[in-house]
Amino acid sequence: MISQQTIDIVKSTAPILKKNGEQITTRMYEIMFHNHPEMKEQFNMSAQANGSQPAKLATAVYSYAAQIDNLPALKSMVEKIAHRHVQTHVTPEQYPIVGESLLQAMKDILGEAATEEVMTAWTEAYLVLSEVFIHREHDIYDEEGKQLVHS
Repeated sequence: MISQQTIDIVKSTAPILKKNGEQITTRMYEIMFHNHPEMKEQFNMSAQANGSQPAKLATAVYSYAAQIDNLPALKSMVEKIAHRHVQTHVTPEQYPIVGESLLQAMKDILGEAATEEVMTAWTEAYLVLSEVFIHREHDIYDEEGKQLVHS
């Protein structure tokens, strides 16, 4: 469960995420690929170069912020992303890497708006969402009779 305080704070960041989302996600990928170059193997680098991947992620992050108090509204988005993650062999161990990179990018781009309170709320919100994806992806692997290979 997400605390009401976290829901309120994350929802309050939705407008700034809508405005700065692509800057944040572009920066997130820079940080992640610099710190974990092995992660590049799972990404379509042309989608990175033309900006379509950061744009898609920015939309997803904004949608989560705007709908964090109505998670059923995000079901189709979660389903689509989870299936894509299974196709590209995302593992549970990679979620902390992405989270750390995303949170650092938020700090870098949002500057003073990334208060300790905002970053604490987004840390909690990211952990909850990552668990949703990890569990859904596990179920997809089971449904498809595939083994998840941990890194």
